[in-house]
Amino acid sequence: MLPVDFEQANATLGPPDDMSNCTGLRVHKGYDIDGLPAIVSKWRLSKEDLEEINTTGELWLIIYGHGQPPVCLTTESPFNI
Repeated sequence: MLPVDFEQANATLGPPDDMSNCTGLRVHKGYDIDGLPAIVSKWRLSKEDLEEINTTGELWLIIYGHGQPPVCLTTESPFNI
């Protein structure tokens, strides 16, 4: 999967100092429809990603660190609400 820039992006998250394989990530920093603070990023799946999802029906989420923040994976734009 590759991160994708998008019209509503208003910030760039820089990579951690100790992760040289990461690049900056364009995000929208704001609030969701319930007024909760949220950071939104957009990702594009490769042909291989889509084939794997179609085969297994699975998607993995990895959060680096020592905790699990609330997250949301969706196929719908949060800006079309």
